[in-house]
Order: sequence, then structure tokens, then C-alpha cells
Amino acid sequence: MLAIRADADGRIGLGHAMRCFALAETWCAQGGEAVFFSGAALPDPVLARLDGAGIEHRVLSAPDNGPDFAGAAAGIGARWLIIDGSFATSGYLDLVGKAGLPILLLDDAASAEHYPCDLLLNQNVQASPDKYTGRTGARVLAGPGYALIRADMRQAVPPRTIPERPQRILVLVGGADPGGHLEMLAQAAAQALLKAGLGDGHVDAVIGPASTWQPPADAGPMIAYHRGVKDMGALIGKADLAISSAGSTVWELSLQGTPMILGASVPVEEPVGAGMAARGAALYLGRFSDCLPEQLVAEIVRLLQDSAMRRKLSATASALVDGRGAERVIDAMLGIEAGTGIP
Repeated sequence: MLAIRADADGRIGLGHAMRCFALAETWCAQGGEAVFFSGAALPDPVLARLDGAGIEHRVLSAPDNGPDFAGAAAGIGARWLIIDGSFATSGYLDLVGKAGLPILLLDDAASAEHYPCDLLLNQNVQASPDKYTGRTGARVLAGPGYALIRADMRQAVPPRTIPERPQRILVLVGGADPGGHLEMLAQAAAQALLKAGLGDGHVDAVIGPASTWQPPADAGPMIAYHRGVKDMGALIGKADLAISSAGSTVWELSLQGTPMILGASVPVEEPVGAGMAARGAALYLGRFSDCLPEQLVAEIVRLLQDSAMRRKLSATASALVDGRGAERVIDAMLGIEAGTGIP
């Protein structure tokens, strides 16, 4: 039994919850069980995922109280505690650890002074075990080889072809779009298609499940806004390139070898975007809030017109992720249980 502690809402998006779901889904597919604990009600799309996988959801009465979560986990006979979110301070983890259950912590920033856990996962491209030296006794799993991707995104991944004349741009800003960047990015994508001589092209812009923003009625004939997307993999597969925030969606795009232009909607995404650019797996714009529309249009035009660059970005990104990250994490968990996984 896994006891998972993560949140999702219009402020933080869905990334923490959905990557934990991907792990729980794989665990359950291997015959295990899981219960998902959150500090407040989860958005309906997350609840639907949990329900569809047979994963129970409970709301904690004291969301930042480590002993409360540890006690609830012990009450369901948990084998592991899975913790993901900014609430998981060293003090919180110290208190949770008193329950005597092994802890898997998901981290992005490598900024805490101490990581009291048994297994530490940072799935980002800039991550390395060295960044945690002297701050944890845990086994560290680092890099996108451990990226947690849902089963529906991993199955039947089509081969990526890079056309000389691209037609479709996919625009993604995560589950919430707290900065309100989607419309600006979609409009820039449409303008870039026109400037590149691709007036018959198309822009698919995805409104995140936790976003309350309503698209304009006069978006124009080139832009289609999508809400409540059921098959994100199909949209990614049809896209010739993507403009995306540098959150968890980066690994889904990488899995399909999608040429991508990344920007940061929130600070934690900045090192991911910069890291992808440093690896030659994406172009990176910096913070979306600092991007001038003309700069964005010029960068999109450049990529639309350079098929060799798109091929290189595609090959490099697809080499980072193979969809087996959740299986590798579970193997590490089982190794620790067997007494063979602690360095």
C-alpha cells in the first residue's frame, strides 16, 4: 500500500499530483494498492484519474501536519509514504519519519539543507546526485530517465516524423496557467505561421484543467482552444512543434520527440528550461512574463523554417525519456525494502 501526499489547484497546477498518480498507477498495475491524501479537494480531472485507477482519495483535516499524515498512512497499512510538494520541509519530513515507514520524496529544487528520507527523486534534466551530497542519506534517483509519465501517454507512442513544411503548433502552459500566458503564446504561434509563409497552418492551444480562463470568441481561424482534453497524446503526436511551459509536460513531449520551445511560467520551471536548452533538447525563452511578443514570434519562425534544427531537437529530447521511469522508481523502492537499494 502506498500513502501519497500531494496537492493540485489553480495556483500550483496539477504537476505534483499527476506525477504521483503516474507512480501509483504503475504500482497498482503491478498488483499494489494506493491511497491519495491531499490538503484540500482536488480538481475534478485528478479525481477522475484516481477513480478510474481504483485509487482512494482522502482530504486531510490538518494538511501541513506531518504526524497527521503519518498516522493516517499507518492506519491503512502503508508500506511507503510518497510525498511531493512545497509543504514537505525538512521539519515536516522529520515528523513524518517518526512513523517508521520508508519515505520517497519528490523534489525539484535541491535547495533544502536536509532531506530526511529513504529515496529521493528529482526527475528533471538538470538534476544530479551530486547536488544532494552531504544533505541526505537517501538513495538519489536523478534525471528524466526516472520521469513519471501516465500509462495513457506511454502506450502506442507513434514514430516522430519531421516535415520540411510544418503545419501544426501545440501550445501548453500546464494545468493552471497562473500567469495567464496561453492567449499570448497562441497568438504568437499564429503570427509566426503567417510570417513563415504557412498560412494554412493551425494552432492547438490547451486550456489546463485547473484554469478558469475563457478563450475569446474571436480567436481567429488558425487557433483552436481545447478544454477537457481526453487524449493529450494524440494532440502531441499531431504537433510539428510545441510551445510549452517547462513543467512536467516537458517529459511527455520528449517521449514523443516533439521539437519544443520552452518558457517558465513559475520560478521552479526556469532551471528545467535552461537545462533542456543546455542539453540541446529544446529552445528556451526564459520567463514568459519577460518575453516580448515579437521576440517569441521570431523564435517560432526560426524553428519553423529550420527542419535540421527540429530534427536535432527531436532526437535529443526523445533520447532523454523512454516512458519507463515509474518502473525504475518502483524497482528502487523494492530494492530498499529488500535491503539492497541503500547506497
